[in-house]
Amino acid sequence: LQPRGGAIMGGVVFNKQQIRILGASAVAVPLTGSTSETILATIVVPAGSMGTNGLLRVSYLWSMTSSANVKTPRLRLGGIAGTAFYQQTHTTTATLRHQTEIANRNSAASQVSYPSIAGGGGWSTSAQAVTTGTVNTAVAQDLVITGQLASAGETITLESYIVELIVP
Repeated sequence: LQPRGGAIMGGVVFNKQQIRILGASAVAVPLTGSTSETILATIVVPAGSMGTNGLLRVSYLWSMTSSANVKTPRLRLGGIAGTAFYQQTHTTTATLRHQTEIANRNSAASQVSYPSIAGGGGWSTSAQAVTTGTVNTAVAQDLVITGQLASAGETITLESYIVELIVP
């Protein structure tokens, strides 16, 4: 693809849409020894950057102990107490690749996403309702990627992630 209009503020413009990388890492961040929900990565969404119709696209790769015990990766907008736009429990899973999109719905304080507890990486059908949020993105917000273990003797590792901001 050839960009139209060139780079703008660290982003690229395609057909008048701006795409910016807000955060990315391939440094493994493991969680073990705790059963509390723990932040593994924090990405700041700058105040007003999503506008009223912007979208956050988060792709992540996880590894975890494959056992009968539950491991829960999560994505929250609004910090550790914010809305969970992704949270899925896993037991005999060893690796997981997932993508979550959070879109503002014609308002800086209204979001929609694929069901937070549904599988399929956001690319399948679900019997669950969409996830909605009321996080005010007109002010800076922390997007946090967290992990939680049912057994402190196991491990869940955030292997890599990328957070893209797409503004129409």
